[in-house]
Amino acid sequence: MGNASGARAGRQTGLHVCPSCASGLVQPVAWEQTERRGHWHLWRRCPECEWRGDGVHGDLQVEAYDEELDSGTEAVATELKRLAEENMRRLADSFAAALAADLISAEDFA
Repeated sequence: MGNASGARAGRQTGLHVCPSCASGLVQPVAWEQTERRGHWHLWRRCPECEWRGDGVHGDLQVEAYDEELDSGTEAVATELKRLAEENMRRLADSFAAALAADLISAEDFA
């Protein structure tokens, strides 16, 4: 996932970058192959400023966009896994502390 400040500084380009607010989070809404081989009509939107746009792009641009989307998906999945593991550790620590303090009994599970 991109960083908007990087785009504003001119370091980030591509279909994932919003032309309105420079967010690197532009998402595809729909796409279809055009009659012209190797070209795709893409509809995109920015979740930050609600910009919407469409255009025809070549295979290389679309492949680079797809790689950015895959990278963003992987980053979100990695963060979700990290947060879930952290949450489970906290729950286990709380449960262990409650057991140690004799705050839990068999009746709590009936």
